Amino acid sequence: TQGNGNLPKVVLKSAEGSEVEIYLFGGCVTSWKVPNKDLLFVRPDAVFNGQKPISGGIPHCFPQFGPGPMQQHGFARNMNWSVADSENVEGNPILTLELKDGPYSRAMWDFSFQALYKVILKSNSLSTVLTVTNTDNRPFSFSTALHTYFRASIAGVSVKGLKGCKTLNKDPDPKNPLEGIEHRDAITFPGFVDCVYLDAPNDVQLDNGLGDTI
Repeated sequence: TQGNGNLPKVVLKSAEGSEVEIYLFGGCVTSWKVPNKDLLFVRPDAVFNGQKPISGGIPHCFPQFGPGPMQQHGFARNMNWSVADSENVEGNPILTLELKDGPYSRAMWDFSFQALYKVILKSNSLSTVLTVTNTDNRPFSFSTALHTYFRASIAGVSVKGLKGCKTLNKDPDPKNPLEGIEHRDAITFPGFVDCVYLDAPNDVQLDNGLGDTI
């Protein structure tokens, strides 16, 4: 269907009423409702013009995370993905998007690749799987992230599961982070925070301050 700015988007609905919206531009999940409350956040100033990345939801960072030799967070969030496959398993929709190299990507990163992004919606869960295949005749390295924006009330937010992790505190000096160890069971955000957690577990628990635990 048509989304904001007349950009094409795909809407997935589970048998139990949860719903996801995915824009083909950037392969960006912009909404995840369980069943009527949206757990993701899109910035009020987000642009839907097919030129700038969509600021919010679950944007792709590929093949670079953060700043580097190419544009911030790479090019995957600035390109149109295509629908490669869709299926329905016991009322749960599964969508697979595909991104391949083209003149735009090769101007920044001269490799041939295929990226497949699988989005699996169930009644109370959203799973995303990104698979990158080197289709070139040369090796390449890359970094990637699914840069999720969660809807939250920051005064009530806490994150559990990171106790004991080594930390790199980038506030006040991002270029010289302070090393430390996380001793708190629940991390809260009373002010500005910019901290990296090394060797984090696969599962962390986010209380979004709005009555939801993710």
